[in-house]
Amino acid sequence: MTKQQEKATILIIDDNSQNLQVALNILSKEGYNLLYAQDGKKGLEHIMENHVDLILLDVMMPGMDGYSVCEELRKKSDFNTIPIIFLTVKDEENDIVRGFECGGVDYITKPFHTSILLKRVETHIKLSQTTKDLQKLNENLQQEVEEKIEKIRFKDQLLFQQSKMASMGEMIGNIAHQWRQPLGSINSVLIGLKLKLAFDKYDLSKEEERQNCIAHFDEKLDNIENYTNLLSNTIDDFRNFFKPNKEKTTFNISELIQTSLNLLSANFENSEIHIVTDIQDIQLHSLENELMQVIINILNNAKDALATQTTCPSKFLMISTRVIDETLSIRIQDSAGGIPKEIIEKIFEPYFTTKHQSHGTGIGLYMSKEIVEKHLYGKLETANVDFTHDGEHCHGAQFIITLPLDINK
Repeated sequence: MTKQQEKATILIIDDNSQNLQVALNILSKEGYNLLYAQDGKKGLEHIMENHVDLILLDVMMPGMDGYSVCEELRKKSDFNTIPIIFLTVKDEENDIVRGFECGGVDYITKPFHTSILLKRVETHIKLSQTTKDLQKLNENLQQEVEEKIEKIRFKDQLLFQQSKMASMGEMIGNIAHQWRQPLGSINSVLIGLKLKLAFDKYDLSKEEERQNCIAHFDEKLDNIENYTNLLSNTIDDFRNFFKPNKEKTTFNISELIQTSLNLLSANFENSEIHIVTDIQDIQLHSLENELMQVIINILNNAKDALATQTTCPSKFLMISTRVIDETLSIRIQDSAGGIPKEIIEKIFEPYFTTKHQSHGTGIGLYMSKEIVEKHLYGKLETANVDFTHDGEHCHGAQFIITLPLDINK
C-alpha cells in the first residue's frame, strides 16, 4: 500500500448496486478511502462536502447521467481538476469522445477487470498528485521570483538614490567653482569702489566731475548686476537638475547640453579642456532631468579622465548630435587615451570604478545605463575611437546615447 493510496479518497457514482459493490470490494483491499452514491445528485453532494481525489462515474443513470455530472463539476473552479474516469458499457467511439469532451480523463468498460481498474485508478491518482505538486512548485517559484524582483527593485532604488547623492556632491563642488569667480569679481568691484571713495576727491559741485563719478559707479554697479545674474542663473540650472520631475516634456537637446556644459564650465576651464560641439537644434519629448543627469555624469567622467592622462597634446571633449530615422544620437568623446581593453566590458556593472575609492562610487555609469534603457527607452554604448582635430591625432573613449525622439512612440 503506497502513501498515495492511504491518503487518496475515491468517490464511486453508479446506480447499479452490483457494479457498485464490486468496485468497492476491489478498491477497499488497496487501502483507499471510499465514498459512494447511486445517483448524480447525491454524488455532487458528496463532492461538495468532502475532499475527493478521484471519481469513478457511471454514464447511464436515471435523472442526471454521468455526462451531466461531469459538465456540472467542470463549471466549478474548486472541483474542475478532480480526475473523472467513466464506467460504461457503451464503447462506441462517439460516446468515448463525448466523455473526453465534457471533462473525463479516462474510461473503463463494464464489466471491468480488477487489474485494469486498479491500474487506471493508480495511474490517475499519481498523475493528479504530480500535477498538484507541480502547481505548488510553480506557485512557490512564482513567489520566489516576485520576492527577488522586489529585492532587485529595492536595490535599484537604493542605487539610484546613491547615484543622485553622488551627483549632488559633484554638483555642490561645481557650484563652488561656478561661484568663486563671480563672487571674487563682486568683492573686487566693491573694494575698488571703497578705494575710489576714500582716495579720489570728487568735487560734485562741478558737473563734469559729477558725471564722471556717476558713470564710474554705474559701470561698476552694472558689473555687479551681471555677476549676480550669473549666480542666479547657476542656481536655476542646479534647481532644474535636481527637480524631482518624472513628467515627460518637450525640450531642445541643444539647450539641455548647453545647460549641462554651463554647470561644469568652471571645472573644464580649470583643467584646460577644450569643448568642441556640433549640436543641432532638435526637439525631444522625453524625461529632461534624467537625460541631463546621464550627460553630466558622462561629461564628469571625461573631465576626470582628461585630468590624469591624454594621448593628445591638447585636451579635447567633443559633443555631437544627429537624427537618423526618428532616432537621436548623442556622441560624447574625449582624447584621454581610451578605456583599457580588459575593463571596457565591465564599466557598466554596479560598483565597478576606475577611480580612486575616495573619488568614485562606481554606480554612475551603471545608473546612467539603467536610466537610458529603462526610463528613456534608448541605448547607452561605449567604444574606444581614433580621431583627428585641428591636425592633432587623438585616441579616447566615445559614449553614444541613442534615444527615440518621442518617448511615447
